[in-house]
Amino acid sequence: MQAKQMALKNTEQITQLKKLTAELLDRMRRANLIIYGISEDIDQRNLEQCIVNWLSEQGIELEGELERAHRLQSKRTGGEPRPVIVKFAREKTQQQVFLALKKMKELNFKGKKIFVRRDFCPETLKQKSLMKPYAQKLHQNKIKFSWIYPTSIAIFKEGKRLLARNPQEAAKLLVKLKLDTRDLEDQTSMDEEEGEEGPSTRKEKRQRMHSDEGL
Repeated sequence: MQAKQMALKNTEQITQLKKLTAELLDRMRRANLIIYGISEDIDQRNLEQCIVNWLSEQGIELEGELERAHRLQSKRTGGEPRPVIVKFAREKTQQQVFLALKKMKELNFKGKKIFVRRDFCPETLKQKSLMKPYAQKLHQNKIKFSWIYPTSIAIFKEGKRLLARNPQEAAKLLVKLKLDTRDLEDQTSMDEEEGEEGPSTRKEKRQRMHSDEGL
């Protein structure tokens, strides 16, 4: 019994440590945005200025607020262009740029559709991918919700805000709304088994859904 309690305590400590580590890593990335779909034809030496010019075309003037921009991977894998990470001088600038782009119906860079999302660490992306099915279920049932930074879901019901911070709380929230969650429980179990580098994380990067995280 004592060994079981000790194992449970250790598990809780590891979970808390992972959460704190993810929060720290995300805090370090708050001035970043990631852009998907920018053609590989654009040379790295011109990449920064091309992004500044493109943002200006969208009505967003940076005035020296863009510190650097580079491809996330050193070598191209597959047919899609490598994502571009953009670092701004201040977190406030990143927020202003992200919100301005989010208001636009569709984003195009030199005639090609692109997607923009905030920069999160792998653990946060994993947690968000586990929450996505619950968000989709709310959307399918025409229930308005909001993403609360970085991975929580909130809805307003009868003047009260209901918040779900993890899949367990999200499942309870859907039950309270009288929505069927059986299919979601099976999917969540599969995603948890896949881990950070499994198909669920890669799928998350491909979908780039219109949410608090991406455009």
